[in-house]
Amino acid sequence: MEARILTPDDVARRWGCSATMVRKLISDGELPAFRVGRLMRIPYAAVEKAEGNE
Repeated sequence: MEARILTPDDVARRWGCSATMVRKLISDGELPAFRVGRLMRIPYAAVEKAEGNE
């Protein structure tokens, strides 16, 4: 099974907010994410869980 990952910009477009807001949710620990070098990545499953679509 292929794991899907999103960027903060992807999540921002999906949620209709800014990428800065998504990064704040990550830094506050409200949205799980991981780093690939300097890049931030968010598992698709974490986005669905935050939306209540688990």
